[in-house]
Amino acid sequence: MQKHGDSFKVTLLFPLRDNDGKPFDEEIWSWWWDQITRLFAGFTDLGVVEGWWQGHSDLNRWIVVVVRTEREINQIREFLRLACKRFRQEAMYLEYHAVRFEEIK
Repeated sequence: MQKHGDSFKVTLLFPLRDNDGKPFDEEIWSWWWDQITRLFAGFTDLGVVEGWWQGHSDLNRWIVVVVRTEREINQIREFLRLACKRFRQEAMYLEYHAVRFEEIK
Protein backbone atom coordinates (compact mmCIF):
# COMPACT_ATOMS: atom_id res chain seq x y z
CA MET A 1 0.00 0.00 0.00
CA GLN A 2 1.37 3.35 -1.01
CA LYS A 3 0.06 6.49 0.70
CA HIS A 4 0.56 10.04 -0.45
CA GLY A 5 -0.18 12.93 1.87
CA ASP A 6 0.59 16.06 -0.07
CA SER A 7 -1.60 15.51 -3.11
CA PHE A 8 -4.15 17.87 -4.61
CA LYS A 9 -7.48 17.04 -6.16
CA VAL A 10 -8.03 19.38 -9.10
CA THR A 11 -11.32 20.22 -10.80
CA LEU A 12 -11.35 21.92 -14.19
CA LEU A 13 -14.27 23.08 -16.34
CA PHE A 14 -13.99 23.66 -20.09
CA PRO A 15 -16.83 25.33 -21.98
CA LEU A 16 -18.37 23.45 -24.88
CA ARG A 17 -19.60 26.63 -26.58
CA ASP A 18 -18.31 30.15 -26.94
CA ASN A 19 -20.05 33.16 -25.44
CA ASP A 20 -22.26 33.41 -28.54
CA GLY A 21 -23.41 29.81 -28.08
CA LYS A 22 -21.38 28.37 -30.98
CA PRO A 23 -19.61 25.02 -30.45
CA PHE A 24 -15.81 25.12 -30.48
CA ASP A 25 -14.22 23.58 -33.56
CA GLU A 26 -12.15 20.39 -33.72
CA GLU A 27 -8.89 22.38 -33.87
CA ILE A 28 -9.47 23.74 -30.37
CA TRP A 29 -10.37 20.30 -28.98
CA SER A 30 -7.34 18.73 -30.66
CA TRP A 31 -5.12 21.38 -29.05
CA TRP A 32 -6.90 20.76 -25.71
CA TRP A 33 -6.32 16.99 -25.95
CA ASP A 34 -2.61 17.44 -26.74
CA GLN A 35 -2.16 19.82 -23.81
CA ILE A 36 -4.13 17.88 -21.22
CA THR A 37 -2.49 14.54 -22.05
CA ARG A 38 0.92 16.23 -21.89
CA LEU A 39 0.11 17.52 -18.39
CA PHE A 40 -1.49 14.39 -16.93
CA ALA A 41 -0.71 10.69 -17.21
CA GLY A 42 -4.35 10.11 -16.32
CA PHE A 43 -7.47 12.09 -15.51
CA THR A 44 -11.20 11.54 -15.21
CA ASP A 45 -13.63 13.16 -17.62
CA LEU A 46 -16.87 13.24 -15.64
CA GLY A 47 -18.84 14.31 -18.70
CA VAL A 48 -20.90 17.37 -19.45
CA VAL A 49 -22.34 19.50 -16.68
CA GLU A 50 -24.51 22.59 -16.83
CA GLY A 51 -23.47 25.69 -14.93
CA TRP A 52 -24.79 29.15 -14.32
CA TRP A 53 -22.57 32.20 -14.67
CA GLN A 54 -23.47 35.88 -14.66
CA GLY A 55 -27.01 35.50 -15.86
CA HIS A 56 -26.71 32.66 -18.34
CA SER A 57 -26.28 28.91 -18.30
CA ASP A 58 -23.59 27.01 -20.14
CA LEU A 59 -22.38 23.47 -20.73
CA ASN A 60 -18.92 22.43 -19.59
CA ARG A 61 -16.64 19.44 -19.77
CA TRP A 62 -15.85 18.45 -16.15
CA ILE A 63 -12.30 17.14 -15.56
CA VAL A 64 -10.91 15.81 -12.26
CA VAL A 65 -7.31 14.82 -11.63
CA VAL A 66 -5.00 14.26 -8.65
CA VAL A 67 -1.55 15.87 -8.76
CA ARG A 68 1.19 15.73 -6.17
CA THR A 69 2.98 19.06 -6.28
CA GLU A 70 2.44 22.83 -6.32
CA ARG A 71 4.63 22.84 -9.43
CA GLU A 72 1.96 20.81 -11.21
CA ILE A 73 -0.70 23.27 -10.03
CA ASN A 74 1.37 26.07 -11.56
CA GLN A 75 1.60 24.13 -14.85
CA ILE A 76 -2.18 23.80 -14.83
CA ARG A 77 -2.49 27.55 -14.33
CA GLU A 78 -0.30 28.15 -17.38
CA PHE A 79 -2.42 25.70 -19.40
CA LEU A 80 -5.58 27.53 -18.32
CA ARG A 81 -4.10 30.91 -19.30
CA LEU A 82 -3.58 29.53 -22.80
CA ALA A 83 -7.03 27.92 -22.73
CA CYS A 84 -8.59 31.32 -21.91
CA LYS A 85 -7.30 32.60 -25.23
CA ARG A 86 -8.19 29.48 -27.23
CA PHE A 87 -11.68 29.22 -25.77
CA ARG A 88 -12.14 33.03 -25.87
CA GLN A 89 -12.97 33.24 -22.17
CA GLU A 90 -12.27 35.97 -19.63
CA ALA A 91 -11.42 33.35 -17.00
CA MET A 92 -11.20 29.57 -16.60
CA TYR A 93 -12.29 27.56 -13.56
CA LEU A 94 -9.60 25.99 -11.35
CA GLU A 95 -10.43 24.36 -8.03
CA TYR A 96 -7.92 22.38 -5.99
CA HIS A 97 -7.55 21.21 -2.44
CA ALA A 98 -5.28 18.91 -0.46
CA VAL A 99 -6.28 15.25 -0.31
CA ARG A 100 -4.86 12.00 0.93
CA PHE A 101 -4.36 9.84 -2.14
CA GLU A 102 -3.85 6.12 -1.89
CA GLU A 103 -3.25 3.50 -4.59
CA ILE A 104 -4.63 0.10 -3.56
CA LYS A 105 -2.91 -2.83 -5.26
